[in-house]
Amino acid sequence: MSPNRPRVRTELAQAIARLHAQRQELAALIESRLHQDGLDHHAEAALPRRGDETDDEAAAETQRSADVVSLIRVSAELAQVDAALTHVADGSYGRCVDCDEPIAPARLAAHPSALRCADCQGYAERSEQLAARTHG
Repeated sequence: MSPNRPRVRTELAQAIARLHAQRQELAALIESRLHQDGLDHHAEAALPRRGDETDDEAAAETQRSADVVSLIRVSAELAQVDAALTHVADGSYGRCVDCDEPIAPARLAAHPSALRCADCQGYAERSEQLAARTHG
């Protein structure tokens, strides 16, 4: 056994623990945004009624838009964490979904929900930017 193997296993275990903690945090944030309006907790999911906070409809609409953007961002982050946890469950966590090479432990330490190695992630981002420019 390689002398680095126990260290890599420990780093992977720490990344997985961070994923579970991050999932709980994100789910709690979504729960709080959708089920709490001010101090009144309610059973139905909804964003706060911003019109109740101000007489300025433009300000209320701006805040509603910010709430939606924030919820979309947090939901996307939760989806990334869930995808990583799926890879934990099937034993493929820590391997790039594109090239199947190991993802560097330092990358997983910095970004536990990473599904690609740094090279493949860079390629995917450049491809997305090119597609956005071509279609946008």
